[in-house]
Amino acid sequence: MNIFKKAGNVFYGWWVVVVSAIMFMFIGGISVYGFSAFFDPIINEMGWSRAETSLAFSLRSVESGITAPIIGFFIDRLGARRCIFIGIVIIGASFLLMSRVSNVLTFYISFLLLSLGTSAGVSNAQYAAVANWFRRRRALALGIVASGFGLCGIMSPVLVYLIDTYTWRTTLLILGPAILVLGLPLSLLMRHRPEPYGLRPDGDKEDPATVTTTPTPQGKMVNSGEDGLTWRECLATRTFWLMTLFTFFSGFAQSTINVLNISHLVNVGIPRDTAGWAVTGITAFSLIGRLGFAWLGDRYSKKKLIILAAAMEAVGLFIFAYISAPWMIIPFLLLYGPGFGAPIPLMQAVQADCFGTRDFASLRGLLSLGWTIPGLIAPYLAGWLCDLQGNYRLAFLIYAIISVFAVPTMMLINVKPIKTKAAAMKPALH
Repeated sequence: MNIFKKAGNVFYGWWVVVVSAIMFMFIGGISVYGFSAFFDPIINEMGWSRAETSLAFSLRSVESGITAPIIGFFIDRLGARRCIFIGIVIIGASFLLMSRVSNVLTFYISFLLLSLGTSAGVSNAQYAAVANWFRRRRALALGIVASGFGLCGIMSPVLVYLIDTYTWRTTLLILGPAILVLGLPLSLLMRHRPEPYGLRPDGDKEDPATVTTTPTPQGKMVNSGEDGLTWRECLATRTFWLMTLFTFFSGFAQSTINVLNISHLVNVGIPRDTAGWAVTGITAFSLIGRLGFAWLGDRYSKKKLIILAAAMEAVGLFIFAYISAPWMIIPFLLLYGPGFGAPIPLMQAVQADCFGTRDFASLRGLLSLGWTIPGLIAPYLAGWLCDLQGNYRLAFLIYAIISVFAVPTMMLINVKPIKTKAAAMKPALH
């Protein structure tokens, strides 16, 4: 227990933040944002259509939509560390399997396995843990964690280089073990909540006698003062459904850009190496939103900041749809990057502010259902339109128009703590 109180005289919650950010930067950079580098090389070797290949990314969204609420439930019950460990093992195995694919069916299976590992090992568990370790500085802490994904863009040119030098199959054989070697030791440093270790959120000082814990049947100590609504109570609120709708409107363009950004840029005449650095630019400029907007979120209205970010993202998408020269990448990055990045930590901070952290991971898994339909439809539709028209312009124009509706949706959300009738009748726990 002393290690958690005296870890370099630094509140252990910040170590949870740093470990999470490192995992996001490396593992997320490979399995999420950097995977667009594999798209064209796989098509060129296997001879599949763009729609056929894009369907794998759509199936990943279906899998995530089905499993995310279930995985969220296990994160809240088993803790972040176990779920992250298992997820990283699955990610490493999926890369090794994908390196051996010989037909589209095995490609889909390996991609679904990658999606399952990513859902368990990268994102929800880390965000849930950080939300538990912080209250006053929650938006900033979540922003620092999200900045790991912002920094992960540096992996894209690395992946482009490895693929062009060693082929995409050999690159996957390299990355699978690398993820295990780095990710598994880091997962062991994660802790789900501060209370079982005699600590309080934000490192606040409090008499240890007031920190109550109760033993589970397995003998683990679990905080008995978890605050907030249950996921069932959250489903009965208007705020939950508006947050889901916001995710829905944002999801069309985001899910497609994650998959087809390099392919679209190369298609309109941008050199492949420049397109790879453009992915780095997306994640790098998203740091302005992930970190800068998050810092502001602890001081000013999170709602107004998200509205501004959603508007910036929509304008950036219109530019992306009509990119025809390398210089046009710059205004796209300046608008889309912060606009895309800001809602990631801020929406989670809003979730914790409105609903508490009692079932944070479970609720975040349910909220991700808003991403499922766009994730299923958008990449496949974009690939299909490209097969028909020879480019992705129409697809990105449609998705830019859809993203505009995220702005009025956010305006309708009332950002304040919510208590259902059932929750209001419960005695306060301290």
